[in-house]
Amino acid sequence: MRNARWWSTGWRTLWAGPLLALCLIVALGAPASATVKYGAFQISGNFETQNLARDTAPDKYQFIQNRNTTRLRVDWDWLQNGKLIDKIDVPFIERSKLFLLYRGVYDGFYDIGPRDLQHGQTRFDDQVGGRITDLPNNTLTGFKFENRLREAYIDMKVKDAPLSFRLGRQQVIWGESDQFRIMDIWNPLDITWHFQQESWDNIRVPLWLGKGLWDIGELGPLSNTFAEVVYNPFDFQPGIKSGFLPQPWALPFPDPLRSGQVQNPYQDGKLPSRSPQLLSPNFDLQGTSLRIGDFHRNPQDASEVGVRFHGVTPQGFEFSTNYMYGRGRGVGAASPFAVKIESVQFPKGGQPAALGGKPTIIGQYQRDINDPSSVVDVIPIDVKAKVIHPYMHIFGLTGNYFEGDFTSTVFRFETAYAMGEPFQTTDPNTLVPVTYLGPNGKPRSAGLSSPLGFTKRDIWTGMFGFDRPTWIRWLNSKSTWFLTGQFFWNYTTGGKIDQLVGNAGAGDSPYFGTIGKWVSGQFANQVERQQDATKVGNGDNVRQWEHLMTLAATSFYRGGTIVPFVADAWDFVNDNNEVLWNVDYYYTNDFIITLQQKFFMTYGSQATSNDPWFAGGRFARRDETGIKLTYQF
Repeated sequence: MRNARWWSTGWRTLWAGPLLALCLIVALGAPASATVKYGAFQISGNFETQNLARDTAPDKYQFIQNRNTTRLRVDWDWLQNGKLIDKIDVPFIERSKLFLLYRGVYDGFYDIGPRDLQHGQTRFDDQVGGRITDLPNNTLTGFKFENRLREAYIDMKVKDAPLSFRLGRQQVIWGESDQFRIMDIWNPLDITWHFQQESWDNIRVPLWLGKGLWDIGELGPLSNTFAEVVYNPFDFQPGIKSGFLPQPWALPFPDPLRSGQVQNPYQDGKLPSRSPQLLSPNFDLQGTSLRIGDFHRNPQDASEVGVRFHGVTPQGFEFSTNYMYGRGRGVGAASPFAVKIESVQFPKGGQPAALGGKPTIIGQYQRDINDPSSVVDVIPIDVKAKVIHPYMHIFGLTGNYFEGDFTSTVFRFETAYAMGEPFQTTDPNTLVPVTYLGPNGKPRSAGLSSPLGFTKRDIWTGMFGFDRPTWIRWLNSKSTWFLTGQFFWNYTTGGKIDQLVGNAGAGDSPYFGTIGKWVSGQFANQVERQQDATKVGNGDNVRQWEHLMTLAATSFYRGGTIVPFVADAWDFVNDNNEVLWNVDYYYTNDFIITLQQKFFMTYGSQATSNDPWFAGGRFARRDETGIKLTYQF
């Protein structure tokens, strides 16, 4: 946390760059400039700096971002009228276009002020997550820089046939919903960029795909019909690219599969009077992770296919039917992956002394960081597991309709049914017993079980929404306000829903007690919070029904030079809310100043709110203020 004194140093540092750029442009009166174009070849792009600070109180600020971004875009209509660069005849192709999009990023946060504990879901998450400066330099370099050709594809229209293709690294956009996805699931989301607080174009991860479109035209009573096929030959990536604390805009809790965790194997957390020993799991994920599945990236293991049919009825109802067969996609409020534990076993002869063993001590842990007398020995326990990204069938239906007689409103809807979403569960039939090797070399039960098992469930999710321009003359006498709203639902099929769980943070069960730290061993000085190894599950329960409502509005002032935007996302099931506003000021057509604030709340409740949408509850300690400057050409 920063106090008022920090204002005089760090706060001025945060704003110095943007304010200097703003002053220079205002002073010079930079005129609007156009895209660089040479015949069929054109280059465009922008330069952008975004600076964010968390503001949990009027006198407390925490710097979290100084992201400086360069984007360069190339559009080259290199084949027109069957000729490549106006010289070479190309058979079968009528026209073609090359598209390239480069993005380079430097986030100065990692050099300016990353020494604070980053705010997680609870203060325990902050402390267990640690500091950015505790991470290896090579890890920090990966956070701080990006140098990537994001998109690179070729569009082709077949001569004398209603067929067109797009081949290469691209984004595929299906669906009608905004800010929360249902069928827009071809591309993963990079939530390490700024979670879902950015436009989808910025945080989708482009993939190497092939897309073909058959423009059918009129089909019976339907117009504007087409069929689209998308094929991912090898480039499956899990639906979420996530990070954990201490990254400032990752998931708001530490990695649940991190090394150095400490667990108490004794009933009710009571240590025995003699030879107290805690456990530290050694995870063998067999080469998998949240980003790497149990498969090879080749057409046999990582290919995906999807089909979409689009049409418009005579009444003006526009719709599409969608089908996708692919690996782990978090449809609606579901997770795209789950951990499947295969075995939990003490090393040979390494069971606790209470079970007759003489285990190797790998270090000592101080149970209370403020009490040096609370030190106990820690022994290892081996956990063999895999992160599963299963194949699943996903069926979807989307549509919109403009009702002009009574409401002058566009109504939108979208729904999807996903078969076989992965879940973690406390179902006793799925839990793996903890074992150790007896004197005869055969496994014996240690009287414990894994905290979680693995299962699959079907998910039904959907959205109803509306868009309507509306006169609110007391707010704007010259322009309408554009109003848009959405209602989302998510239904998990099957019984025993209360046994399904997600990933709890360090403020939830089975964590208990005060914050402690390792005092010796390979994890020396690492901060942890003790866990109860005898407790099954955690505090992140899944609900059968989940709901979310969003409402947003925007308008134009002073000839379109000032554009305000306000939005609200209300999760009334988990009792939390997100409110945000931003204002774009177009100093010129090419230079834009954006002021923004976001507020996350649980209506004064001190209890954690594990909302699956990550709309407000999990970020209740992460209010933020920011400024963004964009120069586009």
